[in-house]
Amino acid sequence: MEQSSFSDPVARQPSGDKITILPGHAADYSEATFCLMEEDHTLGNALRWMIMKNPDVEFCGYSAPHPSEPTIHLRIQMYDNLSAITCLFEALANLRNLFSSIDDAYNAALADEDYVIEDDTDIKARVAAIAQEAAERRARGTNTAGGDDVVMGDGTS
Repeated sequence: MEQSSFSDPVARQPSGDKITILPGHAADYSEATFCLMEEDHTLGNALRWMIMKNPDVEFCGYSAPHPSEPTIHLRIQMYDNLSAITCLFEALANLRNLFSSIDDAYNAALADEDYVIEDDTDIKARVAAIAQEAAERRARGTNTAGGDDVVMGDGTS
């Protein structure tokens, strides 16, 4: 699979439209609901967050019409009859810049080896060790790590 860059254009649907405006928008586009094709909550929530940072936005929310459809509906309502379309494209540009700066910082830290390598715990080995310790405690007649017997509700240990 070919790796894309943040500067690449977004993918298009076979119809050619990635973003469409749904019926019911204001004549001046100060209120509009956009349909974003091939997107889900990942972009929806990030985009809603970025749009709500704009003080000219009265309301922004999104929904996924159906779980099996990779589509989100994004509603934007602006104060002072400002354009929801302009707001959307500014938010998309701001997100692209944010993700690009995160990508640059990550790649710089990776190149400088400015990161901590954590030792991965071998879960199977850890579970086996815990099971072995429990077997040894049972063999000694103790059922807990502290050496005290645990008494169950039925009186057994």
